[in-house]
Amino acid sequence: MPTILGAAASGLIHNQNVLDTVAHNLANANTSGFKAFRALHQGLPDPDPAPETSRLGVATTTRDLLLQPGALLASDSPLHAALEDGAFFIVRGGGGEALFTRYGGFLLDGEGTLVDYAGRIVPDINGDPIRLPEGFTAPFLDPNGFLIAADENGEPQQIARLPLARFANPAGLELLGGGLYRPTLNSGEPEYGTPGDQGFAPLRPGTLESSNVDVAQEFVSMIVAQRAYSACAKTFAVGDAMLELATRITR
Repeated sequence: MPTILGAAASGLIHNQNVLDTVAHNLANANTSGFKAFRALHQGLPDPDPAPETSRLGVATTTRDLLLQPGALLASDSPLHAALEDGAFFIVRGGGGEALFTRYGGFLLDGEGTLVDYAGRIVPDINGDPIRLPEGFTAPFLDPNGFLIAADENGEPQQIARLPLARFANPAGLELLGGGLYRPTLNSGEPEYGTPGDQGFAPLRPGTLESSNVDVAQEFVSMIVAQRAYSACAKTFAVGDAMLELATRITR
């Protein structure tokens, strides 16, 4: 009898996790650069289940990060750019460490330094901050990752170039929040390059990557999880009623 209750309870937890994941994805469907999660579950907590001695139901629950590129949306900033392959932009964390992001909504701070939306420095290919020289105007990013601006004579000049990074197993990156990632042993060390070179795709300036949330699929997952949750709740109620009956019989 407890096997019925345990299996039903694990199903409730499993489907609740699916619904939580769906809600998280849908809440960020319009967040630029957001990557959806997928709830994964494994059945049979015991490898050789026996009704009298082993548990049944759902064993483990994990959430995998889906890193497929999202659609590109036009932006009105010449310093915005999107990635079309599996690469990442590089920014500097508070301690100077390299962090990685898919969100290319860059801008210039009050000192003319290229930063991300939170003020984190965007380094050049040498690891130095990218700063617009005094008197230079109209900066923009080109497809090869160069920051170009007009000098005092109105002539375009290349100021610096953005580096990119990619990983053997990007799904193994540690998610820090705010669209930032950190390498782990599972992801492997970053391989650095530049847009348009060494197998890296060129940038798409003037655009931003939207989220990769498939709203239709999320609603399908939500409906299936709701029905399964209801079925598990009914199963639990039946098992509870049977246990109550067995208890009364033994009195």
